[in-house]
Amino acid sequence: MATWIEITPKLEQGMKIVTRVDSGKFRLFVNRICQTLQSSVDAKVFNEEEEEKLLVSLDLAKDELILLLDAITSIYKQAACYVVKPFIMETVLKDTFKLDEEKRSIFTSAWLHYGKGIVENFKQQSIFPNQVKDINWSLNVQSSSISLCNTAEAAAMLQLCMTRDRSIPFTTEFNKEQLKDLHEYLEKIQGHLDTLK
Repeated sequence: MATWIEITPKLEQGMKIVTRVDSGKFRLFVNRICQTLQSSVDAKVFNEEEEEKLLVSLDLAKDELILLLDAITSIYKQAACYVVKPFIMETVLKDTFKLDEEKRSIFTSAWLHYGKGIVENFKQQSIFPNQVKDINWSLNVQSSSISLCNTAEAAAMLQLCMTRDRSIPFTTEFNKEQLKDLHEYLEKIQGHLDTLK
């Protein structure tokens, strides 16, 4: 079993439908999916009118078309996440899904042609819709009395401004120990990021 692809019942059903589709039409179908994935990960591949035409052209029911579309999209998205080599993709399509040589060739040819663009598009996407765009901070010192200023406690206030429209800033307070812990975690994260470069 391949480690780069999660095989679900829906994916298996969709891949069974692949075997029924005419190879010439399938090639155009796959290329359109890949072109869309190159430009936008979340965009709808076909509009309603095009889907109606596909139902007739491919001789599929609506739920079969959705399964087919989802299966092919899933394969290319997962391949992009793991930057799968065409040979590895072909092996999985042959061994796991029992696709004939022509259908495997369509998948791998499209991956060779569009794969780099799909991977680049995925790199531009964030898995988190909210990202920090600005950080404001202040340092507050609190003392129980003027005469006991040596018992003063410092507290740092951090305000994280997020990228989401009309988002309310997230404000938090840290004492010295908590701030030190946060700094250590950020240093660890930075170290991991540096090793990825």
